[in-house]
Order: sequence, then C-alpha cells, then structure tokens
Amino acid sequence: MNIRKSNVVGSHLDGIETSYKAPLSGKLSVQRSAVFALLAELADDNRRFFKNTTSWITYGSRLEKNCLAITTLALPLEEVVKKLQDLAPQYDYDKLTPGNGFRSLVCICDTTVLHLISVLRSCIEYRQTMMFRASYYCKEVESYCAILNFLVSALRLVIDTAVCAPDNCLFPDLNGDYSKHQAMLDVIEVLDPSCFYGRPLGFQFPPSIGRICRLLGIMLAIYSLSWEKGCSTLGSFLNSPRFILSPEQRAKRIVKVTREADIEFCRSFWNLSEFGSHVPRMFCPNMAINELREISWVGSITMATANGGTVKIPEPSSYTGPRPVKIRVLSYYHRQVLSPTGLQNQLPPSPYLLLHCHGGGYVATTSKSHETYLRVWAKLLNCCIVSVEYSLAPENPFPRPTEEVLYAYAYIINNAAQLGWTGEKICMIGDSAGGNLIMSVSLKLVQLGVKRIPDGIVTVYTPFLFQCLLSPSRLLSCMDPLLHMGVVLRCIAAYTGKPINRTANGDKYERKDVDKSGHKSLQEYVKQVQKTQRGDTVGLEGSSSIVSLVNLAGIASTAEIHNISTIPKAENEQEFSDETNVGERDEDEIDICLSGVQIKSDSLHIHLSSSMYDQRLVDYLKNHPLTKDALILMDHTGQIESREEKEEIMNIEESKRSSRVSKFAALLCSPSTTIPKELPPETLASAHKRTLRQSLADTATVAVGHALDNISDWFEKSSPMPPVDKIKLDRAASLPSIKTSGTRKKIRINLKSFQETEHSYNKSCIADIIGKKIPRDPLISPIYASPEDLARLPPVWFVACHLDPLLDDTITFAKKMRDAGGRVMSVDLLDNLPHGFLNFTLVSPECHEGAKICLDRVKEAFGITDTSPTSWN
Repeated sequence: MNIRKSNVVGSHLDGIETSYKAPLSGKLSVQRSAVFALLAELADDNRRFFKNTTSWITYGSRLEKNCLAITTLALPLEEVVKKLQDLAPQYDYDKLTPGNGFRSLVCICDTTVLHLISVLRSCIEYRQTMMFRASYYCKEVESYCAILNFLVSALRLVIDTAVCAPDNCLFPDLNGDYSKHQAMLDVIEVLDPSCFYGRPLGFQFPPSIGRICRLLGIMLAIYSLSWEKGCSTLGSFLNSPRFILSPEQRAKRIVKVTREADIEFCRSFWNLSEFGSHVPRMFCPNMAINELREISWVGSITMATANGGTVKIPEPSSYTGPRPVKIRVLSYYHRQVLSPTGLQNQLPPSPYLLLHCHGGGYVATTSKSHETYLRVWAKLLNCCIVSVEYSLAPENPFPRPTEEVLYAYAYIINNAAQLGWTGEKICMIGDSAGGNLIMSVSLKLVQLGVKRIPDGIVTVYTPFLFQCLLSPSRLLSCMDPLLHMGVVLRCIAAYTGKPINRTANGDKYERKDVDKSGHKSLQEYVKQVQKTQRGDTVGLEGSSSIVSLVNLAGIASTAEIHNISTIPKAENEQEFSDETNVGERDEDEIDICLSGVQIKSDSLHIHLSSSMYDQRLVDYLKNHPLTKDALILMDHTGQIESREEKEEIMNIEESKRSSRVSKFAALLCSPSTTIPKELPPETLASAHKRTLRQSLADTATVAVGHALDNISDWFEKSSPMPPVDKIKLDRAASLPSIKTSGTRKKIRINLKSFQETEHSYNKSCIADIIGKKIPRDPLISPIYASPEDLARLPPVWFVACHLDPLLDDTITFAKKMRDAGGRVMSVDLLDNLPHGFLNFTLVSPECHEGAKICLDRVKEAFGITDTSPTSWN
C-alpha cells in the first residue's frame, strides 16, 4: 500500500522568477517562538512611535491602539498554537502524511503573523517619510489585528471540542447525540468573520488565487444587490463602486449575503460560470466529440452480481418522476461506434473510460462549466470521458442524484462500444459533491453485490459527512471565499430534503427581473484578468472593466504602493540579458508581501513556501537578532545545511538580487523617500540612475495610492445608518477582548457573551438548519458505511487541500477505510490550494499543478505507467 503526500507549491512564475527564488526551493524554516517574539517587538515599536507622534492624529491613534492589541494578543495566540501543535500529530492519517484541521489552523496563524510582521516592518521603514500612507497601514493593521482576535477566540472553541471528541477522531462521536455539539456551531455563527473578507480576502492562498478571491468577492457583493428585496436596478448600479473601492464595505456585504441569502441565490451565483461556455473552446483542446446525450433506455437495467445472479437497476423516478438521464460525452479522437459512421481516421475503442461527476454542492453548475480541465484530461488520457448531468437539489434531493449516476453506470457497463470503450477499465472521479456522489454509487454497487465495480475511484476535496458538526478544518469555512459555513449548511439542507428559504428577518431575497445576458461569468473574465495582469502596474488600462477595478482594489488592500513602480529601462541592456522574462513578475508584485506556509510534521518551526514568500521578509528575518539564528535551511534530501553553507547560499542569493534594480529599490530612492541602509551598494548606485520620468511615475503611483485611500475613507465615513424602524440584519457580535494577567494564565472566553445578541433578532435560517436532523445514511454521508462495505470498495485515491474546510472529512474517511481493510492507494494533501481549484486551472499556475496531481492519480487507477512529460494545452 503506497501512501504518499504531495505538496503542490509549483512555481507560479517562469524563467528568471524561478531562479530568483531558487534558494527556497529547498526548505527554509524559522523557529515559531522567535517569530512571535519579533511580532511583539515590532508592534511595540510602532505603538511607542504613534503614541508620541503629532502627525496623522486620527490614524496615529488607531495604529497605536491596534499595535497595543497585537502585543496583547501575541502571547495568547502563541499559547493556543502550541496546544494545537500538541494535538495535531495524533490526528494525521499517518506519520508520512502530516495534515488535518489542527495543522491547517496553525498554518493560518503562521501566515497571519508573517504578514503582520511584513506590514509592521514596512510601517517602521516608511512612517517618517513625507508620503507615508497612514490610512493604508492603519486599515491593514486593523484588519489583521481583527483576524488575530478572531483566531484566539475561535481556536479556543476548537480545542474545547477536541476534548469531547473520541480518541484520534476529528469529529464528535458519530454514533452519539449531536445536539450538544451543534451548540458550538451556534456560537461560531454569531462570531463576526468579516475581517477575512475585506483587505485580507484570500490572504492564505498564492497571489494568482488571491486575485481570483478578490474578483469573486466583488462579484458576489455586486450581484447580491440585484437579488435584494426593494433594491432597484439604478440603486444596484450606484451602490456597486463602494464594493470595488472599499474592502470594508465589501466584507460587510459578503457576510450579510452568506448568512441571509437563500439557496436560490447561491445557485444563481455559482451558475454564472455557465455563461462562459465558450472559454474552453478558446483555451482548451478541441474535442472531436463533445455531446450532451440522453440515455435512450426505458425501464430497469440488468447487471451481473458476484454470486452469479443478476440485479436490476431501476430507472430513476424519485421526486420528479421518470425522465431520461443526461450524460456529456467527450473524446479527443473519433472512435468506432462512438462517432458517426463515414468519418475518416476513426480510432478503435479505448481500453479506458473515465466516469466523472461534477461538483457544485448538489445545487449548481453542470458538466459544461467543468470542461476547462475535462477537455485536457480527455486528450492526455486518450480515452472517452463521460460526465453525468445529474439532477440538482432542492427540486431533486437525495436519492435522485445517486439513482441517476447509478443508472448511468449500469448503462455504460452494458453499452461499452457505444461510448468508444472496450469495457476493460473504468475509473470514477468526482470533485466536491461529485466525489461524494461517486462514493455513494460505489457503496450502492457493493451493497447490491454487483460483480463489475469500478477499477478505481479518485475523490477530490470531497465531503464525506453531511452533518452540522464542527471539526477543526470546518472552522476554515469562516474565512473561505467559496465555501462559507452558511452556504455549506444550505447545501446540506437542500440535498437532504430540508431546505430553508428565509433570511434572518423572515424575508426572502427576491430576485428582480434581470437580463441574464447582463451578467458576466467568472470564465468570461479570464482573458481580461490575464491581460490586466500583464498590463501597466497600476492596472489603469481598460479601466472600464471590472477586472481593472479589482486590481486597483488589490493594490489598495494587499500591496505597498511605496514598493510599486515601473521597472526602469537600464542604460546598459546587458544588465538584463539574463532576465528576458523579468516583466512577467510584474503581476505578482502587488501580492509579494504575502508569505505562504507549508504544513510539515515539525511543530516548532514555520516552513516557508518555496514559491510564495516575501523576499524582503526573508532578508529581514535572516538579519534580525531575534530570528537570524532561528532560521534553518535544508537541502532537497532533508539534510540541515551548516551555518557556513547557509551563509554561502544566502550570499549567492544576495548577489543575484543586487545585480538588478527591483521596483522596490527604485521607488525607495525617489525624492520623497529615504534610502534604507540595508540595501546593497550596487543596488543604490543603480537606483540613483533614475530618470525624471521614472521619478514622476513613482510619484504618480504613490498619489494613486493616496487617492484610493481617500476614496475608501469616503465610503467608510458616508456609510448610511439604517432606519430606526428597519430590522437589523447584521447579527454578528463583536469578539470579546482577550485579557491575560500573566504569561501562563489560561484564556477564558465567555460563550454566553456571544449568545446575548441573539435574543434581539429573529432566529436565523442557519440556526434552523443546525436544528434539523440529517439522516445518518451512508449513501448521503459515506463515513457512516460499515467496515464490511468499506473493505469491499474499489481502490481509492484521495486528493484534498490543507486549506479546504472539508479536509477533515477526507482524513477521517480515509483512516476509517484503511482500518476496515479497504484499499487506500494514496492520500495527497496539497498546499496553498482552495476548495474548487480544478475550476481555476486556466488562471492559476498552482491550480494547474493541482490538476496534474489529479490526472496522475487517474493514470495510476488505469494502470498507465507512461511517465513521459505531456503538454497540458
């Protein structure tokens, strides 16, 4: 049994960028205690400065208070992280596969702390300059300070739930009473997660995914206006700019929508991607066969059983009666019988067939919106792919989707030639809800005793437990841009036949008559996003599109405008002879202050991602007295480099960086800023060669930053107060302050204070869903399957993401299947990727690499041993 763990950190930059970050292609880690000490020191330094400054009176006071809060929160957070690290190892799948919700939460904490250090360090560097953006730094520090406060409070709840859970189980006792555990969800629901949906939106992911998160956040906020009762089209149009230019306004709107909008809104928003059906034809391989077919079979289908008998698979009829099951057939080549007769160059049937079920929470999307990766797979696998177009909830809840996929499977087995297949090997793959569906169908096949079961199953970020239960990783839904807890609970209610379609005040979001052609899908922005990212630094080209505005919002929320300018053309072009692709790095400069963290078994160190890190932060850590001796550099074999080797590697890296003029160094040397002493002499000398035009461009860039700050401030100050007779819909309670009187005093959280706000408002729809009893059916939640059924399942390859709220589902189910004697072939836990990454393969190199992992597992299921590199396009 081969269990492997894959860390997808693939380089999202080509050419020079890869070599630029080469030293971190090994393993660079820093001692966590030193990082927390550095955070407290930087916060205290800024606190003392802004306490005594007379400039920026308003923002200076806010910065002082937040820096004091960071200093106070640093120690409690470090204590909570230590407890999580102590708990984490006992919940891993095995020693070679470190990963579970506890480790993921620690990763979030580490990422937050590293980003705060970057911001506070930069604040110290620029606070005495003439063009210091006090508003930007104030709001940035406030946002991440709020995250610290949330984490300290919420993580304590996670630790408390772990005490109540069975040994080595990430969920409460699955056979026990759920009511006492569901009370924790009531508490989590009252917490205010808006801090994650403003400036830090998508901060835990690589820059390419972070931009997608910001785009989706803006689209969600704007699109929701067209659904809200009583909001006119003109009002929607006039209110949309505040969500683009003010991250704080956007955050409030996103939280409001995810808590109050019904399942119809969620479905409608997710289905926007359906309108981008032309994108795969433009960017993906062309298919010889791409047809939506109906299974022209009336009545039941007979299948052979393992004991020599037969079993009849009935025609799906639940809820909405019998009707043909639809399947989408994709093939890169024309094949005999599959293709129309008379066509030339038809290939014989393939020995392989891939049966696919799409995700979408059982309520949205179709196979058409998943063609961005299915087309590529059809080409590289050289086989036919059949994707089942199953009926969606809430009109067709369980068991209708299971019936349809089971019926489609029986049809495929009995009609192999019509699908260009010899009948030799069949593999099932599903992402998210689709993964749950293929596992449900496989269990049903096992229960029926069917002889011909799939040769392999690949599940990708799959939910295996449809219950309103809290686990460590499910807390990540509070900060996930796609899988918010409110949305997940609504999908559970819709699929299990218990939909709740009302908002917190009892009113339903009513959709106005909106022309669908007026809504752009996510995929329709692909080309614009790519063009904008390669365009001018500030992103003003094509400013009429939403994408340019997204980039502006990204600059205002995640970048240091001080550090952005156009790359000056060197007088000596030879200086850039080795950097023909240096311009490709421009799009990542706005997010370069974010540092990614990998999840390892080592509990004492923070392991930096080799492809997502702030180089200036690394330089700062290696030179600061608190952290310079806490850095550990390991080579690819896992051996720790000696101090001399580490210094030699760092010096090589320093010489590479000093050979060119970065945007950062160029702008630092503008007339309005001071020159940092730690910059190399070569860099300073090159920077002084700047032209007047370049200096003016830098000044204009800083001015744009100040303008964005002022606009954001205007939206913040002009936010209208709700009428006194209107029911307040924002039910989020402020988190209590965390006070510690000693270094070892335990953190106490008054849960009653979280619940005191609820009596003032009507009971929310989320609370209603939590109170419903969900059936404990293994065909809904495969985790309830008996050990006997699990042992008889086909070989399974699990793919999950460390930062996915459903991670614990995969870990728990894989462990249960292994312990039952099932064939768990691999468990891949991918770093820095979100739930739903397969849908973003066109716009994110990291997601592209994740899709390759999934394809490799399908090849293993088929027994394809050809490992030669193949083109993804």
